[in-house]
Amino acid sequence: MVSVKQIVTSIAFSSLAIAASPVVTDSPEGATYIAKFSEKVEGSLEFSSTSNGSVKVDVSLSDLPSSGGPFLYHVHELPVPSDGNCTGTEGHLNPYNGSENATNPADKEVGDLSGRHGAIKGRSVNTSYIDPYISLNKDDPAFVGNLSIVVHYYNTTRIACANITEVKTSVSNGTSSSSNETTSSSASGNSSDSSSSSSTLSASSGAATISSGSWSAVILAAAAGALGALV
Repeated sequence: MVSVKQIVTSIAFSSLAIAASPVVTDSPEGATYIAKFSEKVEGSLEFSSTSNGSVKVDVSLSDLPSSGGPFLYHVHELPVPSDGNCTGTEGHLNPYNGSENATNPADKEVGDLSGRHGAIKGRSVNTSYIDPYISLNKDDPAFVGNLSIVVHYYNTTRIACANITEVKTSVSNGTSSSSNETTSSSASGNSSDSSSSSSTLSASSGAATISSGSWSAVILAAAAGALGALV
């Protein structure tokens, strides 16, 4: 007789088996992360948010081994430890219990990038794609930031690994620059107003000078007339 516990366990495993990764569009605007390789493999993987909150992945790798491919690469669930041992990154990022052998992209492990977008054939690769199942939102289970990328031989032996680190942007500095330009423009405008005021003042002063000169001439003429009368 099948126990209730066995039935519940069976249902639980069935639920795990059919779990699919949701399409995510919650990556914040301007978010960028990069994994840089400098040993055994050269190049990088860059993750950047798109206008609709998905993630674009730019893959540029070279100097892969001359044999042992096609090569696989995945997001692993832990960063590279301080000793650089790639084994310390543990397994693939897999918050929805996907399968590496699944044929449907949503049913694969979230971190199985080469499984969804193709293994690396040859010693180098330059490609870009949108991956709808990973996120740059720190609150999302599919968040790849601060984890790691591991490159494998086809037999899954680990070749090289690199941490996925955030690329800091200077949005605030750009805003400050714009503000400074606005301030400069305003200052120039004030200078023009001051110049206009100065010109007006000069003109007024000039008018005052001419008026004083005219009065002097009148007084001199009157004095001359008076002297003439006396003589």
